Amino acid sequence: MTLGEKIQKLRKACGLSQLQLAEQLNVSRQSISKWELNESVPDINKIIKLSEVFSVSVDETDRCLAG
Repeated sequence: MTLGEKIQKLRKACGLSQLQLAEQLNVSRQSISKWELNESVPDINKIIKLSEVFSVSVDETDRCLAG
């Protein structure tokens, strides 16, 4: 599973729209879309914030980047 697929899966599991997630992370909705489509990758600070929003470890998210 790619990082983008993981972000989308977790976002949907939390019942969040791209806009709602974007607002929590202080990024644009377009950034969320690009992450989910694997067109770009969030920086480490955003990955940490994603792990907090989704209540998962940074390691779980980081494995997507390594694999």
